[in-house]
Amino acid sequence: MLATLAVLRPAHPEVTFGTKTPDSFDGGDAPPTPYAMVRTDNTAMRYPVAATSTVRVTVWAESEAAGVALAFRILATLLDYPGGPAVRSFGHYTGPLPTTDPDNGRPVASITVGARLRPISI
Repeated sequence: MLATLAVLRPAHPEVTFGTKTPDSFDGGDAPPTPYAMVRTDNTAMRYPVAATSTVRVTVWAESEAAGVALAFRILATLLDYPGGPAVRSFGHYTGPLPTTDPDNGRPVASITVGARLRPISI
């Protein structure tokens, strides 16, 4: 998850990235839109060297169209990633999928990718 944030933050400085839903910030300190939440759903391992984490990015925006457009740009950034110390590459799973946040009624769009992780030396 941190490796994904490290890829996305410099590529999209106009977006606030985090790991919590906007409604879970204390004292009404929800970030402004556009906001993108990055979370890891699970990690599958094939011993001894292959691991893939399922990463979901959910975007809150001012409109459904803006959210879907940003989700596409984030997806493109991840798919174009040349590889680094923690992640070899990203693969597309789903999305962008537009919907409405059931907690606050705001438009959201989500994508899911597979982060192909580099082996960790012990």
